[in-house]
Amino acid sequence: MLTRNDDATLRQLLDPASIAIIGASDNPDKIGGRPIHYMRRHGYAGQLYPINPQRADVQGERCWPSLASLPAAPELAIVAVAGEQGVRAVDECAASGVAAAIVISAGFAETGSAGRALQDAMAARARAAGMRIVGPNSQGLANFGTGAIASFSTMFLEVPPADGPVAVISQSGGMSAMVYGLLRQRGIGVRHVHATGNEADVTVADLACAVLRDPEVRIVLLYLESLREAGALAEAAAMARARGVALIAVKSGRSEAGARAAASHTGALANEDRAVDAYFEHHAILRARDPQELVRYAELALRGPLPRGPRLVVVSNSGASCVLASDAAQESGLEIAPLDAATQAGLARRLPGFATTTNPVDITAALLSNNGLFGEVLPLIASDPAADGFLIDIPVAGRGYDVAAFAADTADFAARAGKPVAVVAWQAPVAAAFRERGVAVYADEQQACGALAALYRLHRLRGRVAPAWASDATATVPPAGLGEDSSAQAQPSTGTLSEAHSLALLASQGLTVAEHAVCADADAAVAAWRRIGAPVALKACSARLPHKSEHGLVALGLNDETALREALARQARTLARLGVDDAAWIVARMHAGLHECALGVRNDPVFGPVVLVGAGGKYVEALDDVAVLLPPFGAEDVAAKLRGLRIGALLAGVRGDPPADVEALAEQAVRLGRYARAAGGRVASVDINPVLVGARGQGAVALDALVELAGAPPAPG
Repeated sequence: MLTRNDDATLRQLLDPASIAIIGASDNPDKIGGRPIHYMRRHGYAGQLYPINPQRADVQGERCWPSLASLPAAPELAIVAVAGEQGVRAVDECAASGVAAAIVISAGFAETGSAGRALQDAMAARARAAGMRIVGPNSQGLANFGTGAIASFSTMFLEVPPADGPVAVISQSGGMSAMVYGLLRQRGIGVRHVHATGNEADVTVADLACAVLRDPEVRIVLLYLESLREAGALAEAAAMARARGVALIAVKSGRSEAGARAAASHTGALANEDRAVDAYFEHHAILRARDPQELVRYAELALRGPLPRGPRLVVVSNSGASCVLASDAAQESGLEIAPLDAATQAGLARRLPGFATTTNPVDITAALLSNNGLFGEVLPLIASDPAADGFLIDIPVAGRGYDVAAFAADTADFAARAGKPVAVVAWQAPVAAAFRERGVAVYADEQQACGALAALYRLHRLRGRVAPAWASDATATVPPAGLGEDSSAQAQPSTGTLSEAHSLALLASQGLTVAEHAVCADADAAVAAWRRIGAPVALKACSARLPHKSEHGLVALGLNDETALREALARQARTLARLGVDDAAWIVARMHAGLHECALGVRNDPVFGPVVLVGAGGKYVEALDDVAVLLPPFGAEDVAAKLRGLRIGALLAGVRGDPPADVEALAEQAVRLGRYARAAGGRVASVDINPVLVGARGQGAVALDALVELAGAPPAPG
């Protein structure tokens, strides 16, 4: 039985001893001819088996009439014939004992439901025979370390390959080629370029695990249009983290329109984007917005260590560039911290009196007179407390400037300092001089600061230690104990719970809920109000009424018997009109607090339970100011997420308001996450809105809740 990421089976994809090309062409510009041309050109040492019944030889290689005519089953087959021929070829490969096949043929899941059914059936037959499939609709795989270039990408002709420390893995063939080309433009060598297409079997995550077993790989770049098996990518992320390899990904389809486009491209299924963000953060995968940003991050990650803090020192020969760099740093979340007095004194001894010795350091046009200034200035600030990273900004250089010396001094400094260095240089000759010395170069301050800030985020993600939640914890769904009148409503095993049952469930898990009573009639409601001894809210309660306020079934601030009875009578008439005959009433204490927040759980079909926290109240959907976390997480993780929201500034205390009890809200979120994880998918969703948060030390209390139970749990990542 093949395992998901079995080393031997994936090795035969990336480093096969023999390759058959079904549909081989003598023309190197045809899909069936490119792989042969590439492998002959780049030194593939294995056995090639071109298959084409119409030819005796192809590109100087003996050609075979069929797969059955080969002297032995190849480890890898490239299926470069279309339509039904492609399906038959895959079946023949499986029957002949081929270990793996790359299916270039299109016309499968990307065309709709009929194509997906055809693809699924083909993949099932291959799986039953023990054969792995890449594709269909794949551009192929390329391993420049071994010359096994089973791909038809034109980019390898346009931009000459060079082996290097980077692996590029993409669902899209076009994006794999683009990322490869952008890397090569920056002088970065690329070892692996793989495109998985529709992913009937082998996924981007599978190949990420495979390339991470290659000791020469130092960075893995991914392009994803969907995530279907979160566990496999989590395994790759763990391998990358253990090896100190940066794993950076573009996940497209962020918008509804983008998700539709992805479905028509590779048949990809949509993922909720905030859940993707949370998943990447949880597993220390750095997310980039597009291929260009992906490559910018990669260049800095390859050229030196990750930033260990947000403090940036800027050095330039232009005061304007110092200003622009300071703006870009702040916009990116970096800090331009003051240099200490000793550093400034050292700079003053070496720079002319009109230069700036604070941070940013403006060495002015004096650089033209003294080309050694970079070499003199940079070592002085290497160990300054303000320096977690450096930005060297050169807006203009050329005749009269010893750019080669600048680059050499900067590279030597970067090696000694052990801190990341980014250079801003838009002039191609200047940029080339620094890149030749192994220094990361960017066209402007925004790009450079964006890369430095992103790599600092990756450093923080790697350093995060997830709390150890018990994996064997169990949860009762739903819990016992429904309040004072547990007979008021029957408890369903699936579907939406009433508010009473929802609050009881939360209370059983240690969440603080509003003091309340479940009442069957007006007399019970009045008795509950007297017992509570404070203004109360009266709410009709039925699993058939998840949105009570829309029907006028919530009355607030009731503090006398007449008002309470009248409100209940009005609600009873509304219930009768709606045909709801199983309702009870909740009488709940009115609580005071600073801010209305929201907590929730969604059971994602890929990631399992995800927890939402953020701004609440009746405008929660319109404000859309919530963050997402994947269990397990700690209260400090919740607090950090809240600080990043718009409501974060309010929770911290503004305009005379005290700071809110974020700690209590965070602890509620942790308890909710623990319960959702332990429930194992039996809880489809939880909405707690509002959670009223008091001043620090006053706690947070859930005023309303809605729980939806589910059937069989999905397999979380």
